[in-house]
Amino acid sequence: MPSKKTVTPDNLAALGAERLATILVELADGDAEIKRRLRLELAAQEGGDSVAAEIGKRITALRSARSFIDWQKRRDFVRDLDLQRAMITDRVAPARADLALDLMWQFLNLAEPVINRVDDSNGSVGDVFRSACEDLGAIAVRAKPDPVALADRVYDALLANDYGVYDSLMPAMLPALGDAGASHLKGRLVQALAKRPSPGQRDGRVEAARRALQDIADGQGDIDAYIALVPAAARSNPHKGAEIGHRLLAAGRAAEALAALELARPKRRTVRATDDDTLLLAGYGADSAWEEAYIEALEATGQQEHAQRLRWAAFEERLSSTHLRAYLKRLPDFEDVEAEDRAMQHALGFGSFAAALNFFRDWPDQARAAQLVMTRTQEIDGNLYFLLDPAAQLIEGRYPMAATLLRRAMIEDTLNGAKSTRYKHASRHLLECVSLAPGIHNFGGVETHESFVGRLRAKHGRKVGFWGQTAEASRGSQL
Repeated sequence: MPSKKTVTPDNLAALGAERLATILVELADGDAEIKRRLRLELAAQEGGDSVAAEIGKRITALRSARSFIDWQKRRDFVRDLDLQRAMITDRVAPARADLALDLMWQFLNLAEPVINRVDDSNGSVGDVFRSACEDLGAIAVRAKPDPVALADRVYDALLANDYGVYDSLMPAMLPALGDAGASHLKGRLVQALAKRPSPGQRDGRVEAARRALQDIADGQGDIDAYIALVPAAARSNPHKGAEIGHRLLAAGRAAEALAALELARPKRRTVRATDDDTLLLAGYGADSAWEEAYIEALEATGQQEHAQRLRWAAFEERLSSTHLRAYLKRLPDFEDVEAEDRAMQHALGFGSFAAALNFFRDWPDQARAAQLVMTRTQEIDGNLYFLLDPAAQLIEGRYPMAATLLRRAMIEDTLNGAKSTRYKHASRHLLECVSLAPGIHNFGGVETHESFVGRLRAKHGRKVGFWGQTAEASRGSQL
């Protein structure tokens, strides 16, 4: 049970309405965001019209603002922006869906001027507008506007989608458009699509019209219309071929799916054991979507043996655990055990240590992950902290020595490179090594914990930031 001093709804309610009101007024005097929220809540008490008026004023203010919002102010700005969106959806729409629909269009029209003056490097501002786009569809269903007028407004938005905030608009609006609205919109989009750019030029409006027509085709379950909108030259692209293939498979048209995928067959596989670790750790290549669709099409057309060969090849080339699981699942009893053992041996000797460790972590196989670490210690790249840290956590209970080696690699990479932003994590790794040391009864030919720390102090003793954080975190632990 939380302390009476913990800030919880129940504890605050115990203060009484009058005391809470006094506190909120005091806070609002020094915080514009709190005052704005309180004004909206008070307006909401008077009904949808009143809160809509307040939101409209804020939208106008946001549109006319010119100051740049840097990353330090972005969080508060995003919170304010999302508050306006939520109030339209939660407070205006239930009572006045017509007002909410107009307000949400106004809100979405803020996207361009707002994004142009905000540091949106993490995409949080764009996410608010994309959420608003989803909300717009639900509000439109409730408001029931004229479908033709709605279609015209959707058309204008789709062809002015320079920042991608309307990417999901078409699927969101289809229910509200109905047959009449969708038909009118299709007509206008077809006209826009007919205005093809000159050779060598790219017209964003034409591409937007094509995507919207494909969304309509998907929404109406018209696969042939979708395929017809894919340019002939693009159908040989593996990614496009996979999109077509998946749709045909979902419709039970496996033979056509296989033909479409054959047309889009990649020239070569893009990820191999000799490739960069970054690609291998991603677990897939640029053509993986095509490969998955192609294997599914082979299965659906009765070519199970061919599908199995491709699954094993995918595992051999890039240690795809997904394909290996699918491969083993389709083997008879006992044969799957032998095949799995063969697969594990292949992974232990795989060209990329990082990819092999990632595979054993994903499988998961603690014993073989530890075996890999102990037999290929020199290949550990301490910079791959996003892999080594979870792998160490996986094996530390049963294999403390192997986990220690992974953490030592991260520590040394951080200190050798003077990566001060990682000192906090390196300190944590060192303390984790401290906790694991008593469980290692024989270091064998591996450097003992005391020797390792002594070498660190001799080589990196002047990195006071690291040692200071380590001392603070250890609180007297013996290093």
